[in-house]
Amino acid sequence: MNKRWTFLFVMAVIIALSIVTILNRPTEKDFEEWLQEEYMIDCNEDCSIIEMNSVSGDITEKIKYSDVRSTYSPGIFTLRISRQYKSLDDPLHTTHIDVIGFNGRFYPIHSDDKR
Repeated sequence: MNKRWTFLFVMAVIIALSIVTILNRPTEKDFEEWLQEEYMIDCNEDCSIIEMNSVSGDITEKIKYSDVRSTYSPGIFTLRISRQYKSLDDPLHTTHIDVIGFNGRFYPIHSDDKR
């Protein structure tokens, strides 16, 4: 009888953690807020155009980037977003953001800045 209750308790804990994780899966709105907080990036309603501050000595300018290629992969527990942006001012300047969202938070997988 003791093994049965232990098994039921472990299963109940696994099911409860799974439900909490599914309910806390981040959304695209959470991604927009994360970009603003983490990297100070402003974006339009669907983040197809973003604005980043570029500091060069004492001069700070805003650079606009347009979404060139993006992937959106929702899972049961996670959300993965990969986007490549190209500068509207300098088409050779690109930025790539690759993140995975889990349990209400985003974690960068890959991010680079090419010129």
